[in-house]
Amino acid sequence: MQLISQDSSDIPEQYLPTIIRHLNGFRNDTLDFSKPYLNPYFANIYPLPVIIYSILIILSTLANFAMIYHIFKYDVHKEPTCAYLVNIAIANVIHVVLALPITLAVLLMHNWIFGKFICYCLPMLQDSPIHVSMMTYLLISGDRYRFLSDPRKPRFPAFVCALGTWFFATCIVLPYPIYTTYFNIPDFGESEQNKHPFRGVQMCIANLSEDIQEYIRSLFIATYIAPLTITAYICVKSGQELQTREGPLAVAVFLSRDNNSTSYLRQGSNASNDVALTIHGKRRRENIDTSYDIDDSELNLQKEKRTQKYLIFMITTFAVCLCPLMILRLARSAVRETYENSRHLDITYVTFVWVAFLPALITPCLYASWQINRRTKERLHDFLCFSNRRHIQTFEDGQPLSNTRSLRPSSLVAQNPRPEEASRSNNSSIRSDRGIASVDAVSDSYVAHSSRPTSQATWSNPDVLAVGCGSCKTGIVSQAQSM
Repeated sequence: MQLISQDSSDIPEQYLPTIIRHLNGFRNDTLDFSKPYLNPYFANIYPLPVIIYSILIILSTLANFAMIYHIFKYDVHKEPTCAYLVNIAIANVIHVVLALPITLAVLLMHNWIFGKFICYCLPMLQDSPIHVSMMTYLLISGDRYRFLSDPRKPRFPAFVCALGTWFFATCIVLPYPIYTTYFNIPDFGESEQNKHPFRGVQMCIANLSEDIQEYIRSLFIATYIAPLTITAYICVKSGQELQTREGPLAVAVFLSRDNNSTSYLRQGSNASNDVALTIHGKRRRENIDTSYDIDDSELNLQKEKRTQKYLIFMITTFAVCLCPLMILRLARSAVRETYENSRHLDITYVTFVWVAFLPALITPCLYASWQINRRTKERLHDFLCFSNRRHIQTFEDGQPLSNTRSLRPSSLVAQNPRPEEASRSNNSSIRSDRGIASVDAVSDSYVAHSSRPTSQATWSNPDVLAVGCGSCKTGIVSQAQSM
């Protein structure tokens, strides 16, 4: 199939090789090019990408709506971190509902049938949610580092910052139409009888100008490398801030500054007097409550460390899944696409696009794991551990267990109340003292009560130690080692 000279004279020369390579994929000159035609590379395997993309779209949409519902139902949107996650969930829904189906159709079809408007808007729709998520993660890390450094400082307004991410993303994608070209072949050299050999042929291709490679490199650095580098640095600094607050006294002061920052600024010296009274062991409650239990303070620190851990998981997943697509874009602008290598590029592009959209599903799953309390996780872990142990013993003995009830962790706790009593006595001894003058004093008190003699018969049975699972096993082993 060749272009007639009258047509080709009106088409810019830099686009002729691309147009000819595109038209060579059609083996019939009488085809109606206004109808969709499947890419010959996907003629036999197209059901597979359709299925896996459909699963990703459905699960991601449901998961993100569930995350938004949970955040607003339990009023955790007042926490800035969760408010930012709502912004990420909205970006994910837009990404998988609007951009992903059209992207899949474009990748699977050989000809363009969506018209001029979609040709210029689709690249912006594809990249805007990515930029929003990237900037939101950067804001989350910066806001948390500011909070961990000094809880008295006000948090960033999450709603305003969320709007700022969308404005920033829009500014980034505005130049995209400059580097996009739409062709309607019949517009070039159309005859008076309106009989053009390529009626309905539309093409949406990248602008093959000389500076497009520089533009793509700039986008790669400015929208991927730089934000991730800054975010990683801030996460490291936040981790260092959490490590400096490991001691009980530092944790208590940290929680005091967190919960009473407004009162602290208003009362001034009174807050310092209350803290001094607490340090000298005289626990009082005056205008400001600056007295805290060690256990409550450590629980708050563990909460912050847990939040930091899951945020790092989310950011890492987002960066790793997006990396192959960003590198492919960078390489595709430098590699000249031919009819021979276009098959490998198309298949690779379909795979990498699916991987790049995976964080839309993984992020809500990580949020669900983050919000599940420890007791529910321990019950689930104990159940799975018990089922696995029962399956292994049945496989080894060739018969079902005869007395499985006696091996359950719950029965172990009921039969051996001493670890709970020892732990309760340790906590009561710390709380009865009510003094946190120094870390050493608290540690000495804990060691003194932990070394209370315990009956050796309770821990002498090795079978009891081996049966424990989950939290029960951890508690038994730790108490046994302390003896």
